[in-house]
Amino acid sequence: MSRWLSNPDILVEQGAVHRGFAERGDLAGLARSVMEAACHNGCMTGPGAEAMAWLRQLPDRDRLELAGIWAEWHARTTPADAPSAEAFRRNTSYLRAELLVVATGVARGLDPDLMAGERQAVLTELAGQHVAFGHREWELADAEIEAGRIPGPEVLATLRRTVIDYHAEPALREVLTRFPGPVLNPGEAWADQALEDAAAGGEPWHRLLGHRAPVSAGVPSAKWLDAGRDLLDAAGPESVRRSAHRWFELVGRERSVPLRGSRGPAAYDPYNAQALRALAWLLSLLPPRDDTCDALARLVETSLRALPGSGAYPVRVAEAGVVALTRIGTADARLELDGLRRHVTHKTVLRRIDRALAA
Repeated sequence: MSRWLSNPDILVEQGAVHRGFAERGDLAGLARSVMEAACHNGCMTGPGAEAMAWLRQLPDRDRLELAGIWAEWHARTTPADAPSAEAFRRNTSYLRAELLVVATGVARGLDPDLMAGERQAVLTELAGQHVAFGHREWELADAEIEAGRIPGPEVLATLRRTVIDYHAEPALREVLTRFPGPVLNPGEAWADQALEDAAAGGEPWHRLLGHRAPVSAGVPSAKWLDAGRDLLDAAGPESVRRSAHRWFELVGRERSVPLRGSRGPAAYDPYNAQALRALAWLLSLLPPRDDTCDALARLVETSLRALPGSGAYPVRVAEAGVVALTRIGTADARLELDGLRRHVTHKTVLRRIDRALAA
């Protein structure tokens, strides 16, 4: 079965069945109907966003009773009167995951302690994963945030990476707007140093690091550059230059927090990569200097090297370095581009270099 439901008409049909149980006052039947839908639709769909919104509009007493039914099913390893996993055509771990997420979502705002220990255990396991690929774990994080128990930055980091690298679920994006945490994901040497420097530099530095490159943009817009100039002025242009040079030197170093997942423990962080792209673009706004051109060229080279145990590398960071050198446009910048042209083999980056040199 797919992780996503491909036919949205099924959600409409399921919703009609759910409403029938609710109108008859059959909460036990509704609980089973919702769980049948959740197990049928795939772990990234569950009952569906509209069904969850409808369930949260039920009277508080009914919501708590439904959540209590699911919590009881979750707690029973060999339920005598609760449906078995086989009845839902899923294994026990799948059913328990859906029971936890759906009960949490329906009871959110009413009983913050219902299944709190179970939520926190799942989020502890989520911390350090490259991406979240289970059962909508961001809903568990959202419940903890609403309860005033903010999950750690490692959980936030996983969800940030999930949006970029795996699944841009609108509900996940919304949760991230409410999830406080550091401006970069800790765990990479350069990001750890940048966070330390920003803590010393104060709010202007946090805002600078938060001025991220848009994921889909190949080059900075005029609006983005205008905002960048203001941020550079606030943080101190030459201080930013010196710090960025140091941070670039740390890119690709051994991670302080290894990741778990298919890309290996040393994988680059795609969320932090957007900040690296932005820093490269920001350097192109400063008065030209040969050491900055050298730092950008070395960033391009580093970003095209796969890390040990990880076959992936941040090509977009390398492209941002080329864009920055192109924007600088001095003889030193063209010299660095010419040097890169002789040994870069990645076709996309090479085409960008060729266009820059031909201009």
